[in-house]
Amino acid sequence: MIPQQRRRTAVVLFVCLWTTTITEAFTSPTTRYIINHHVHHKQLYASTLQQTTTSTSSTSVGKRLPINENYPGLQRIHSNPDVFVIENFLDSESCDDLINKAKDKGTQRSPVAYAGWTDDIKDLLGLAASGPVSWLAIGGAWYQAQGDVNASIPSLVVHALQNYVGLFVVAAIGIIAFTKFRADGLQNLRTSSSTTLDDLDQLGARNFVLRSCDLFGNEADIMPAASYFEAPTVISYEEGQVLAPHYDANRSADVEDANRGGQTLSTLLVYLNDVSNGGTTRFGKLPAADCKQQVKGERNLEIIPKKGDALLFFPADANGNFDEMTEHEGCPAVDEKWIARIWRHTNRVPPPFGLSDSSIKNL
Repeated sequence: MIPQQRRRTAVVLFVCLWTTTITEAFTSPTTRYIINHHVHHKQLYASTLQQTTTSTSSTSVGKRLPINENYPGLQRIHSNPDVFVIENFLDSESCDDLINKAKDKGTQRSPVAYAGWTDDIKDLLGLAASGPVSWLAIGGAWYQAQGDVNASIPSLVVHALQNYVGLFVVAAIGIIAFTKFRADGLQNLRTSSSTTLDDLDQLGARNFVLRSCDLFGNEADIMPAASYFEAPTVISYEEGQVLAPHYDANRSADVEDANRGGQTLSTLLVYLNDVSNGGTTRFGKLPAADCKQQVKGERNLEIIPKKGDALLFFPADANGNFDEMTEHEGCPAVDEKWIARIWRHTNRVPPPFGLSDSSIKNL
């Protein structure tokens, strides 16, 4: 066999071997899960940007977090997932105090977290390593073998591995830069201002936490109910400000939210003032409800803010499984809008995100 034929034969054998390896990797159960999860997660992000991609996978969601079903004013307005309105959850004086204390402390542009960035980086690196990086490494090795009469399988392997390492580093840098760019861009999805109130000597914050404890209290819990709360957050919307469609839960909560209690199991928000125009809370994947809080004529569940009323829903089930049906948004404000929010997490939420042990003890 002449050198040129040997070289071509070596290239063919090497490509076949590498192709077999890639095929086995892509057909293994573990990799199929990563690919499906990646696609589903990207559609979750696309939905946040108000695109209309339909998910091709589903998540099994179990029972929600138990609550006090006999809480005064509690009204279920949607089932599976459960959404509740609680009329007169906070008195007028407490609502006014929350607004005044937030103004005294000062509000800043509401932060936006890029939930799932760890999974995105992992999945993108996996896809790059198994696809473009591999094929470019093979193509580069073949190109380097041209004109080399001594080309052999070992030399091709060395060239391919060298190419692979270099290309993988380049891909990793590009993916990290892309993720950073996306994280920066997410801030434009939320234009409100907010602040946290962790001083429970204040009337409004104290009453908000106490009533939340009555709602979420469970004798089976080993810690006080307030231990699972993030500190109350007060959020204001001026004319034209919005919160684009988003989720409160995080598929990567075990990693990314470990320092703030893990997964968000429940969202409790209270409207601190009456809003006559705009500023509604809309659930784009749920149908309209037959209740007085529903915006008339709208196809989706859309709640009119009423001072003192609370809205309660569950971004994940009791085991932390993400519920994609709870996507919601704060529609553009026309009149000024103020809300207060408490997120109930899976585990104890330590300061500065949660309440101090002394504050909880003195409730």
